[in-house]
Amino acid sequence: MTYLDLFNIVSRPWASVKEIKLVGNCGRDKATQIRDQIKNLIEKSGKRVPDGKIKVVPMPKVVEYFNLDVRYIGDMARQEKDITFYTFAN
Repeated sequence: MTYLDLFNIVSRPWASVKEIKLVGNCGRDKATQIRDQIKNLIEKSGKRVPDGKIKVVPMPKVVEYFNLDVRYIGDMARQEKDITFYTFAN
C-alpha cells in the first residue's frame, strides 16, 4: 500500500473492518477485535456509536489506536503524487 492509498483511507470519517484491515495490515478477525475494542472505549466514555448494517467506528479513533501520524502520511502522499505526476509527465 502506498502513502497515497493510506492517506485516502485515513481521510474518511468512518472505518469498517475493511478499512481497519488495510490500515493495520491485519486479518479480518483481528480487525473485528480492534473495531470492538474501539467501540467499547467510546461507549464507556458515555458516547454512542451508530448501529447499522455495516458496523463502523470513527476513523480518528482508529488512527489513534495505531498511533499514526496523519500529517506525515499526508506529506509522503503529496510527494508520491508529485513524483508520479513528474514521471508520467515526461
